[in-house]
Amino acid sequence: MRRISILLVAVSIAVLAPPARATPGQLDPFFSGNGKQTAFSNGATGYAVAVDKQGRILVAGYTLGAKTDLALARFLPNGEPDPDFGGGDGRVVTNLGGTDYGFDVALQSDGKIVVAGERDFNDRSQFAVARYGIRGVLDKSFSKDGKNFTGFGKKYQGASAVVIGAGGNIILGGYTSNGSTSRWALARYRPNGSLDPHFGKSGKVTTDVSPTIEQIQDLGLAPGGKIVVAGYAETSLTPRFAIGQYLSGGKLDRSFGHEGITTLDMTKGSDTAYGLARQSDGKLIVVGYVNRGGASDWGMARFGAKGRLDKTFGHKGKVITAFGPAYDYAYDVAVQSNGKIVVVGQATRNTAEFGLVRYKPNGGRDLTFGGDGKVLTDFFLGDDVARGATLQSNGKIVVAGTAGGAHKSRLAVARYRNT
Repeated sequence: MRRISILLVAVSIAVLAPPARATPGQLDPFFSGNGKQTAFSNGATGYAVAVDKQGRILVAGYTLGAKTDLALARFLPNGEPDPDFGGGDGRVVTNLGGTDYGFDVALQSDGKIVVAGERDFNDRSQFAVARYGIRGVLDKSFSKDGKNFTGFGKKYQGASAVVIGAGGNIILGGYTSNGSTSRWALARYRPNGSLDPHFGKSGKVTTDVSPTIEQIQDLGLAPGGKIVVAGYAETSLTPRFAIGQYLSGGKLDRSFGHEGITTLDMTKGSDTAYGLARQSDGKLIVVGYVNRGGASDWGMARFGAKGRLDKTFGHKGKVITAFGPAYDYAYDVAVQSNGKIVVVGQATRNTAEFGLVRYKPNGGRDLTFGGDGKVLTDFFLGDDVARGATLQSNGKIVVAGTAGGAHKSRLAVARYRNT
């Protein structure tokens, strides 16, 4: 009787005990059971992520191995591969005719999927853009075969970012180069895939920011159809954070920064911006890496809507976050509805891992997130890197990138609790 009584008491305590409280930054167990999922076991890398109106998660990148082609994977809200996408396994691979890279993805209001990147040959490269229908089939109403390629009169060019503008216009940003120097490059396409003659010169714009090397890495939109860009430009052969703003027709907005462009020395070393987010008040968050003493740390800066450094943020407008004596990079940023800032990238412990840091609106680290503001996630004990981030409508954080393993790297995605 005593043994039964003790057992009943123990069961009662277990039933009455409250469940462990979820904390912000924890992997979401409702996504694939452990918060993590991968695709393309034969080799792929993820670069960008988007969530559609049905809560399905789309990751874009490219395959690795004998052939390099555009790669797309779509997951259901529970993390399982979407059987209605691609060939029934949730995956799509597209051969553009060369060595092909997908670097960014955007969703149109009608659910169509736009991927931007680069098509490379031995002696030249081009902007590449492809549009897919909701099920992952190339949309032949776009440029007749779902694909378009653009050059700027130079040998090399590639697109790093895409955004959907007013009226369904598609805007790509990247670089154009003759092999020794480069320029910022933008192209705008009409919904049918043709270059928009009302943008720049025949749909294309290039900007010489410095005498040597520069590139647009991310894009955003501002009121009035203005286009905000972030990336880098060299000063005395050293890369610096750089942002700019263009009017809807493709001319630099001379009211922004210094005649349309702002460059920023984050440190005395090389600094490169990769990610851009626009706050609801118009302020701009830019993230990337800063080089200090032979290693690199995460760098973040905030600018006012007119392109001036916001010195109320962090330390005189800048925030630098270190993880250890290694090379760490911040690649993307998203701003929550409460103004908190989520930054993702590569962070190194024993190996490189998915890194997330959440900051308060003033730039201070949010210690309620992961216990100290930082969260690191490993997939297969190899080197992992997070390159894209977005927020679901319920606030959960979705991060995509690459999971390294003993054999092949895979396209990877993880979802985190936000509350």
